[in-house]
Amino acid sequence: MKSFALVAAIVVLIGLAAFGVACKNGGGGGLSLEEYFQQLDKIQNDTDATFATQEASTDEPAEDASGEELATFFRDSITGSLEVLRGAAADVGDLEPPDEVADAHDDFVAAINDLVAAIDDVVGSIPDTMTFAEADAIFNSDDVNAADEQFTAACNAMEAIAADNDITVDLSCEE
Repeated sequence: MKSFALVAAIVVLIGLAAFGVACKNGGGGGLSLEEYFQQLDKIQNDTDATFATQEASTDEPAEDASGEELATFFRDSITGSLEVLRGAAADVGDLEPPDEVADAHDDFVAAINDLVAAIDDVVGSIPDTMTFAEADAIFNSDDVNAADEQFTAACNAMEAIAADNDITVDLSCEE
């Protein structure tokens, strides 16, 4: 089902965003650069595991699902993902980036917040009934795509800083 794959892709995007939002700037300087990237990696891994558990416990809608069932499925899936994202952000809100990554971190967090807002707007635009084709159009909005591009650029900048400092990290910037 193409639309279920689209929802899964959005869930992955939210998962990628989770570790970045969770690393809210707390004032700089508390961690070494290597420790900072280790924390980002741990946040991503923990969030990915939560999303995997969430996805495994969610049944895909039937081919003949009603419009109401599809709308409920998409709304519940994305809402649940946003809850995980916001929970991850709350859990590590005190993480402080070191000075040498503070500006890139701020850009990264801003990009993630924009992505979360765009996805949150999608949830608000889901009608009471919909088809798979309508879901595809909603989840491929210009706002979500632009926010995703902004996130990817900021994420790649973070990975570049790690690589420039001989720190191995895979933030899964592009899925």
